[in-house]
Amino acid sequence: MWHRTRIRAMCTHMATKSARALANSCEELGRILSGAHDMCAVAWDDSAEPRIACVAGAVQPVLGTTELVGKPAGVLFPGGERAARDLAQGASSGAFEEHRTLLRAGQPFPAQLLLGPAPGGVVALVRDVAVSQQVADAAVRAEDLARFASLVAHEIRNPLSAVKIALQTLERHGTLGSNDLRRTSIALREVLNIELLLNEVLEFARPPSLALVPGDPRSPVREAVEGVEAEWSSRGVTFAVDVPERMPPFPLDPVRVRTAVKILCRQAAVAAEEAGGGRIEVAVREAPPGWQLTVHDPGHAVPPELREKAFVPFTPNRARGTGLGLAVVARVAREHRGDARFVETHRRGNVISVTFGG
Repeated sequence: MWHRTRIRAMCTHMATKSARALANSCEELGRILSGAHDMCAVAWDDSAEPRIACVAGAVQPVLGTTELVGKPAGVLFPGGERAARDLAQGASSGAFEEHRTLLRAGQPFPAQLLLGPAPGGVVALVRDVAVSQQVADAAVRAEDLARFASLVAHEIRNPLSAVKIALQTLERHGTLGSNDLRRTSIALREVLNIELLLNEVLEFARPPSLALVPGDPRSPVREAVEGVEAEWSSRGVTFAVDVPERMPPFPLDPVRVRTAVKILCRQAAVAAEEAGGGRIEVAVREAPPGWQLTVHDPGHAVPPELREKAFVPFTPNRARGTGLGLAVVARVAREHRGDARFVETHRRGNVISVTFGG
């Protein structure tokens, strides 16, 4: 009797140890899959009535539920329990790949399986082929959009620049009558608006290409402000830049930082002009572990209900605009492990704060 009890206890211990090892193998694969939204890991034992020992990764989107541990492995396959046993037996002789229909909440979907042996069962990497194809199609569409935006911007911006230069020359010439000068100013303002819209569309459509290097954020900020100021100095809009005397280097992409600052300054300039002109204040400060940029415009205050959605694509915070500019700014901030938001001010206008993580 003692021997029988001892053997039963040993078998139970071995089965528990095997189940734990099987689950550990699945969890390790799940950690490798971290961040993948179309793949998950599933492990089931090789018994006559196989049970699911572990699930990990994007289980909910791929299999429709996370409540699978302990359930019959047959719930995953149209072939039921037999299919689960056959796959476990096939994996016992080595890893293999197979395309197979699986069940998600009872509904079939195409999947790619990569199965491998594990102590006491099998671990399978499950990839939702339909979702993967959708992701690939979305990437192709994004590339096509970027190429189209670049083509349109090139074909429109070049002649638009020529028109802008001609109008600026006429405005500064001083020989126009008051009516002609007013018409020239209106035309130039519309050209600047169109240019702003083109830049926003192009930046939003362009795939991000981040190149972080240690750098002083004051330089790209100053360069961006100077570029925008040259466009708006004759229109009653001025800029003031407030930066510390010294700043330590931070990981940043100077091209992307200049892009964000230019967008903020151009939008601020439009808001200021619509309100009759004024000074735009741009400030840079250390904000451990990174740094902070603030842009204050003296324009009409953006209503609180619009501030909440201002950084969402295609949600303009002004009567005119694409609603893409601040979305690009928010994306640049996220690329630098920061964020962008409106902040409350007791002064006239709006203040946007952008943080860049260290």
